[in-house]
Order: sequence, then structure tokens, then C-alpha cells
Amino acid sequence: MTTRSSPRRRKAVAVLAAVMLAAGTATAAHAADPLILDHGHIDTFHVAVEDGELVLSLAEDVTGSHVRHQPEDVLLRVKEEAWTEQIPSQFPGSPEGYVLPLTQDRNLIWPGWDTNGVAGSGYTDVSIDITDVNGPGDIHLYTLTGFGTPTSLLQDGGFQLPGTIREARPAHTHAQWTFSAAGEYTLQVRATATDPDTGATLTSNPGTYAFSVGDGAAGQPQIPSSLAIHGLADHYHTGDTVSLTAVPDVATDLDHYHWYTRDNATDSWSVVPGLGGAEFTGTADHDGRQIKAALFGDDHAVVAESEPVTVHIDDHGDGEEPIGTVLTVTGAEGHFHPGDTVELTAVQQPATDLDHYHWFTRPDADATYTFTAQADIDGYQVQARLYDDHHDTVATSEPVTLHIQDHSGDHGTGGGTTGTVIGNTSEPRLCLPQEQEVEREVPVTEDFSLVLDHGHIDLFNVTADGGSLTLDLKEDVTGSHERHAPDEVLLHVKPEAYTDAIPDGYPGAPAGYLLPLTQNPDLIWPGWDTNGVAGSGYTDVTIDITDVDGPGDVYLYTTSTFGAAVPVLEGGGFELPGSVREQSPAHTHAQWTFSEPGQYTLTARATATDPAGGGSITSGEETYTFAVDTLPEAAASATGTITETVVVGRTADGQECDLPGGAGGAGGDGANGGLASTGTPYVAGIAVLGTSLLAGGAATTALRRRFFGPAV
Repeated sequence: MTTRSSPRRRKAVAVLAAVMLAAGTATAAHAADPLILDHGHIDTFHVAVEDGELVLSLAEDVTGSHVRHQPEDVLLRVKEEAWTEQIPSQFPGSPEGYVLPLTQDRNLIWPGWDTNGVAGSGYTDVSIDITDVNGPGDIHLYTLTGFGTPTSLLQDGGFQLPGTIREARPAHTHAQWTFSAAGEYTLQVRATATDPDTGATLTSNPGTYAFSVGDGAAGQPQIPSSLAIHGLADHYHTGDTVSLTAVPDVATDLDHYHWYTRDNATDSWSVVPGLGGAEFTGTADHDGRQIKAALFGDDHAVVAESEPVTVHIDDHGDGEEPIGTVLTVTGAEGHFHPGDTVELTAVQQPATDLDHYHWFTRPDADATYTFTAQADIDGYQVQARLYDDHHDTVATSEPVTLHIQDHSGDHGTGGGTTGTVIGNTSEPRLCLPQEQEVEREVPVTEDFSLVLDHGHIDLFNVTADGGSLTLDLKEDVTGSHERHAPDEVLLHVKPEAYTDAIPDGYPGAPAGYLLPLTQNPDLIWPGWDTNGVAGSGYTDVTIDITDVDGPGDVYLYTTSTFGAAVPVLEGGGFELPGSVREQSPAHTHAQWTFSEPGQYTLTARATATDPAGGGSITSGEETYTFAVDTLPEAAASATGTITETVVVGRTADGQECDLPGGAGGAGGDGANGGLASTGTPYVAGIAVLGTSLLAGGAATTALRRRFFGPAV
């Protein structure tokens, strides 16, 4: 590890410049005005396959839900409160250091990583290479087994960074971090994803991650100089909830805010009563209303103030979709010769202010899309579709047909053969992405449409929408963030979960079926997620497990930083039934123990409360079923199928071909005229050649296979 001398305390606002000067191996400069995160759920290393490429980013649930950033645009702040003087000798980093615990402390950042974004791509075996660490001390990274034993997460079996994290399957993981000294650290990171069937690999962009550890200057609270406002939507509908957050430019202990509003830029500001914190909640009822925030010091003097933001209301014609708009594709009249430049445009008549066209596009497409005509696209049809802000289809053009004629054999007669490649037969053939549905077997029973026996599961998934609360189940096993009615899923706790070595002092001792706090990729990993209430105002969520029916007891708990059992249930107990409360949006996992084999049912309901107004909304009652040890006999041999959609490459005559960049296929050269899919859904059986958008209601369109069916 490269180290440098640094004072123990330094203003966070000066961190980035100092860090980048010290980190000679940095590949990207940090933003001059980064987003500073000092608490909350953060997937520091977020890995996903997008448009055939591997993308490394940072995702967080602090300023919103699953908000993603370039790593260089964020500073991760490890507060002084993380300092621990009594790290036990068997734990990495002892005897003292700044500890970010495995289980979430809501006052600290909770950094982990998420590779579920590679699910379905084929590139499911991910390595996250932390190649260099620069800072004043050491960084230790590890997890704890079910009963508090430090366990390596690095491929070499060590506990200290740099090193490589490997997730052989899509996973969402958190860990325990220890920084040995205060100061500024940078980590250089790159991810590699491998297709376990073919050995093909994708490599991500490099990422530079910055941590600021410990207090600011001379142990005094830092004084922000400005505020940013996060959470403003592009527009709202009348009656929508407006949820904003004031974010200081440096982490600070100051927490006294005032919020102000005015109806337009010429009115006087009025303070919003009842809002003294960093969160603003209001109702969109006036187009053009401005909002700003101010942060006050201990002497009640303003120390930082935001620029005003403006609320825009657009009800799209009082909720009615535009009607009477007709799309016409122009530019396909007459015929083309191989090698001609083709430019197609979708035109609205009458024009609207809508400009959302659901097209597939080259990664580098600009406002106008052009392509070169080839003989094998003769007879292809083109269609444009216009979408509104709700992603509903507003207008669909009539398909137009492209006619390709090659006159190279006899220019004097103007004749030629239509639809046949003439002359240079080595000309690259057009490779088009085509959506294709495939079926995959999954276990089922007569009573359940899906059986899950491994993987990441948000058992209690709570979402608020339009004043109603939904409790369902979300999983990353059959796809990414797939949601189901709980009573349609059977959760299998496999025999491998059994242990007869539960220590005294832990719930369920001495033996039982244990689902550990940290993910075992061969077992189910059930937790809960209330981030779906973010922005609704109803942010204080209680999940009531009101009834448990089964052959034994069910225990639910977490562990402390150094391994002791800690209750997660309201009232301090370990055994279900009971209630779990998340006072702010959170994503949490816990340790489960089932004392006996057999089938268990849990009955649950969620309630979400508005902490400002006190109002609440309640979900319906849901039933969750676990099969512990053996599956019911009907499920042991029964299978069903789920339908998945994949993108493959096809030429005009239906032959397989390689799309560029590995998008949906084995890769290929973008110079051959093929295009990568953006990943946006489209009609099955239609291959698309690329487009982009034009303002003012016009868009370039997509070259497709023969048109099938109505617009969707």
C-alpha cells in the first residue's frame, strides 16, 4: 500500500484535491464539488452489464432509491463516531480504528457491493479488483460467520486491502470495514465479469473511490458554505408529494434547518412551519413555486443557504393523453442503392411537446441517425412509436417499406436485381438485434408457482404509491428485482442449513437450521426492503409478523460489531411473531434460525407512517411459507417454466450473427453495420436497426424485421 503523511484532521472540502495529488495512480479526477455521503445504505461497488458493456458505478439510497453515480463524483465520509478503542484481538485492525460494522448503524455509511446487475447477461462470475489503496493507514475488509468469527472476503484469504472480491453468482453483500488512521484514502477499482459457460469476459471502466476518515479541522464541527437540494423531479402532477433533501457541501454536526417557499420569483419568501430538519415534504399545488433551505449555526445565524429550486407542474392536459397525433415516417420514399445514405424521420401531426420514442440506438448516436443501405435489407419495414411520460403509447406510425435496388450490373438500363447481393460478396452483412423468448425450468408445486432455495430475497418488500402501501416479495434469483405475491412463492431452507453448533447465548442454541446474516450463496438470504416508500412521505415503516405456524420456533436477530446476538424486533425479543421497525427507508438482512424441520407459515402486514403529519397507510395481509429441510413431496420432482427474453443477432435471411460489443450475443465488430440494443423492451420477433431522438416531436426511427402486430 502506498502511504503519505497527512494531519489527522483536515477539512473535508479540501479532501479531493489533496487525495488526487497524493494518488499518482489515479485514473480519473474527482469532481470539484462531490456529493458527500456520511450515512446510509451504499453499494460502493455496483456492477452491471449494460448494452453489452460492464459498468462499475456507485449506488446509494441516501438521496433517493438506488441512485447511481460515477465513483469520482462521491466522497464517502467516515465520521469520528466510528472510532473504536477496544477492537478484540482476534479481529482485523485491533486494537483500535474506525469501524464500519457489518450490520447497519444508521448514523454511519454502510458500504457494500452489488453484482445483481449482471443477472441474465451470462457474465455472472464477477471479480472486483481493488488494485491500489492510498492513504495514511491500513484498510481491513472482512465479514463475520453466524456466530461472530472473522472471515475473509478476499480471494487470497486475507483481510487487508488491496485485494480481489469475487462473487461467483450475482449477489448483494455488505462487510465490516476498519480504517486504522484518520485521513483521506483512495481506492482504485476495476471489475471483470466472466461467462462461466464460455470463459468470455467483460472488463469495466476503472473507478476511483475516495473516503474521508475522522473529523475535520482541529476536532471542531465543520461549517458548510453551501447547500444543495436533492430529490427535485423534472415535473409533478397536481397533488403529488414533493420530497426534497438539503445536503451540505461538507459533513457537519449542525442539523437546524429552515425551509422557505414563494409562489414566484418576485414574491417574498415565507418560512414553512413544522420543518426543522434536512428533509422537506410538501404538495405540488402551484406551478412555478420556488423552495430553498437554510442551515443555522448554534447561535441561530445562517451559515449556509441553497439556491432556490422550482416546482414545475404538468398534468398533461388534465390527465388526458394527447389524441389525434399521427406519426408519419419520412425519408423512405422511392428506392435506395447499396451504399446510399438513408435518413428516416418520424414526424408528428399535429405536433405535441412529447419527445419520447422507444428506439434502439448506437451507443454514440447523436440527434440524427443515418445508415448505409445494403441489399439484404430490401423489403424491411419501418415503424415509429411515440410515448408519454407514463410510458404509454400515444401514437404509432403506419409501417413504410424500404426498397433496395442494385443497378451495378447495368447502369444504362436502370434495371437490376432487387433484394440480391451483387458484386462484392464479402461486404459485411447487416446484423440486427432481435428479441427472442426462451423458457427455463424452475421448481414449482401445486400450491406455489415458484420455489426459491438460494439467493438474495427481500422477503418483506414495502412500497408506497398513490397513497396506498404494498407488501410483497422481491428476489434476484430468477432476474433482477423480480416481484411476486408472497403466497405464490415457497422458500426452501435446504438441509445444508442445519447446524448442531449454535453457541450458548445465541437464539436457537444448541441446534437448528441457520440462515446466516451474511450471504451463503447456496442458501436463501431473506431480508426486507422499505426503500420503496422513499419520497412518499410515509417513511416510518413497521412490519408486523402477527402469526407463525409451524413445527418449531423461528428466531430473527442480528449481531453486534464483534459478534454478540442483538434483537431486531420491537420490544427486544428474538422469537417470532414480532414487529420490525424501520424509521427511515432501509434495506436490511438478519439471521434466521428454525428449530425444527417442516413447513412454516408467517402472516405479515406493513404500516407506514408520515413522521411529519402522523398519518399512516397499511398494506394488505400476506402469507409467507418456508419449507425447512425437505421439500413437500409434490415439489421434489415437479418443475415449471418461466419465460425470459433474450436478444440475439440475425441477418436479413435469419442467419445467426454477432452483435457488436457482446450485446445479446457473442460480440462482434461495430463496423459491420450491426447495432447494440439499449436493453429497452420491444415487440418479440422484431429486429431493430437503431435510432435517436429529435426535439419538437420528431425522431429518427428504427429499421426492423417485418412488422408484427399492433404497437405495445
